[in-house]
Amino acid sequence: MTKQEELGSSLQTLLSFLKKNREHVGRELLHTHYRKPYYELLARVNQTATAYVKAVALSGLLINPDVSIDKQCMAINQAIENSGLLKEMGRSISRTYDVTILHQLALQLRALLIDVLEPYINLKTCLVADLSDMEREPIIYNTLSKCIYKNSEWIYHELDLYGKLLIFIKPENTIAGNAPAESEIA
Repeated sequence: MTKQEELGSSLQTLLSFLKKNREHVGRELLHTHYRKPYYELLARVNQTATAYVKAVALSGLLINPDVSIDKQCMAINQAIENSGLLKEMGRSISRTYDVTILHQLALQLRALLIDVLEPYINLKTCLVADLSDMEREPIIYNTLSKCIYKNSEWIYHELDLYGKLLIFIKPENTIAGNAPAESEIA
């Protein structure tokens, strides 16, 4: 069983217990007489749900090591905040007590994060030309994801880059921001 499956199973057990408590014990009693165990249960549900969503949404996510991690995290955090998905996840599990709905929302979050990180990942896309066979058409390759672009889709295919010419295209704002002044060139 994977960590994600273990977390999902634990969360479903906790949610079932929470639902049973809410259905069989009055709200007033939960908040007064059973306050400590009730709030401990809520904290465990919150911690397990958070760990579960992170396991689903962040597992295997690519980050460009050549771009500031702070910059990428800022873009991720802004996208998460703007999406409203975290609030929707909280409402969902407190109303339905269902991990499968939370899983679907975590997958939506994952898709959002992939979209947000795509410009950073694309900085590692290049043309790969074989120096021993320059007549062959270059391949579009992403050195970070190890995918080639073929027939309008990205396909995982690790390439041996020994003896190959890699041509990266830098975005204009990066070139302008890092270009040396003319006086520095001479």
